[in-house]
Amino acid sequence: MLQSLRTGSKSPLMKVFLVFLAGGFAIWGIGDVSTGFFGPGDKAIKAGSKSVSAVEVAQEFDFIRQSQYNSVSTGDALKFGLLNNVMSQMARNLLFEAESAKLNVTATRSMQKSALLKQEVFHDEAGAFSQGRFISSLARAGLSESDYLSQLDKTIISQQIADSVSLGAKFPEIMSKEVAKFELERRKAQIISFDIKPEEQPIPSDNEIRKWFNENLENYGATALRDVKLLLISPDTLKNQVILKPNEIEEAFEQRGSDFSTPERRLIRQMVFDSAEQALAARNAIDSGTKFEEVAKTLLGLSKEDVLLGDLTYDEVDASMADEIFNAEVGSLIGPIQSIFGYNLAVVDAIILGSSDTFEDLKEQIEVVLKNEKAVDLVYDKLNLIEDTLGTGANLEEVASQNGLNIRLIRGFDRQGNNINGEAFTGIDNELISMSDFLETTWSTEINEISTVIDAGDDNFFVVQPLIEQEPRQRSLEEVKNRVLSDYAFENAAESTLAKAQSYMRVGPSIFEEISSTAPFRRSGVGLDNVNGRLIAQAVFEQSLNSAKIIETGEQVLIVKTSEILPADAKEVTDTAALYSSQLNIATSQNISEALTVRLSESHKLELYPGMVQQLLVGKNNP
Repeated sequence: MLQSLRTGSKSPLMKVFLVFLAGGFAIWGIGDVSTGFFGPGDKAIKAGSKSVSAVEVAQEFDFIRQSQYNSVSTGDALKFGLLNNVMSQMARNLLFEAESAKLNVTATRSMQKSALLKQEVFHDEAGAFSQGRFISSLARAGLSESDYLSQLDKTIISQQIADSVSLGAKFPEIMSKEVAKFELERRKAQIISFDIKPEEQPIPSDNEIRKWFNENLENYGATALRDVKLLLISPDTLKNQVILKPNEIEEAFEQRGSDFSTPERRLIRQMVFDSAEQALAARNAIDSGTKFEEVAKTLLGLSKEDVLLGDLTYDEVDASMADEIFNAEVGSLIGPIQSIFGYNLAVVDAIILGSSDTFEDLKEQIEVVLKNEKAVDLVYDKLNLIEDTLGTGANLEEVASQNGLNIRLIRGFDRQGNNINGEAFTGIDNELISMSDFLETTWSTEINEISTVIDAGDDNFFVVQPLIEQEPRQRSLEEVKNRVLSDYAFENAAESTLAKAQSYMRVGPSIFEEISSTAPFRRSGVGLDNVNGRLIAQAVFEQSLNSAKIIETGEQVLIVKTSEILPADAKEVTDTAALYSSQLNIATSQNISEALTVRLSESHKLELYPGMVQQLLVGKNNP
């Protein structure tokens, strides 16, 4: 979930802009939240005569954190750069807003509506715009509709200015066609395979094994390894300490029963008009017998799919429409009702009743939820106790005993989390080693020292104490004999199989006389029914027609012949080239737009003050 926060722009020009921003972050100190020099009303971003307050940036940060990143914690979002991303985008918009003031560029209502309907964050599972999601997303972020639409206007204006200099950029069509021909070409192959069979190799003598081992010593050394004690503080480790009070499950059912039940849903069709007169005319037509879809198609150019909102709950329907829709009978026409989108007409096609589960039906589910919630609360109750106890000099065993936890010993892992043979651990050890910051902490903490409490995410915390570090060393044959025997047998089997294939290939083209060609396949191996499809395709497309070569897959040795070359279909080339041109034109346009952003950041003297925004966010979540 956090990977997208770590991913930056790949464009060289955008990197220039980000470097400019990074300079701002360095100068004004995104990490410095202790001085309190700036108040909440101060400006976090300035460009010419335009500015954005720290409160506005914090609101946008929270909106994106909750709506696009599944409400990841504020701390994690800050850690992985969401504030940087938010301020970068807001700074870009502000630069274009400053330029628009200079050029007198504005956003119209139709532009606003079109842009709003394209916002994927407000789309439902079917990909259609959901008014319910729009309203609930704004509510979660603490934004009013007017606030959000005002921000949207700024984005629209920015796009107009960017498009004015970038839309004329076109990628050469002939190059797109050549790329399409290259990618869409297909080929067929004839393949002869020889399996590598280590188990059929003769058992070597001790002298042969020892000689081979000495020649391959570099493959059998042991890297530095550590053993550590681990104290894990997590909901799972504390769940056995959770005791529910008498009647607590019943009380939760009475107070939060709706959280565990399925709400009523209604299948809705809807169309929206710009004026009340249009909506009334549409209503009159429907009341006179014209079908809803016919009116939508005639007056708005909408298809059946366009007017279908899907099955929605009360909370997912626009607040202005919800009561009317959920009080209506199936088939009745609702509206016109005014909303921020215009004047709405709607029809309820079906009512999907919610569940009416009894307490007995939900008892076990509620119990599990309550125990999980209390276990999470217990984690944070224990953290202060654990940190205080560690501060007094207590050892891990004492801390574990006082808090009803267990110490786990993990032995012999390297800096990558692998064992002495370079293999990943399995089971619970692998889960623990894979925790966020585990390896960094265990290898940066001195032997016998106890680390601080580390946040591993998802309400999991840990403390480690490295016990022993084994220095890198060369292992003896006796330690790795089984592995050496296996490697020796495989190498000999691979060599003998390769020799067999080479001998076979020297016979000439006649070896393929009884071999059928494969189905046609692409350069990527798509169309080739073989686990080694990509490797085979690479060989086939590297050689000319009727040429053959030997390739090794690790389990087999293959002789691969290019038996047929199938040029791409002309229509397919034309269609694909058009797609490539479109994508390349967009990329070119973006690069030009980003170059413009860099210029505007200089001409409007962009200034950034991220430290005060972080101070607001940290203070908000740590009262």
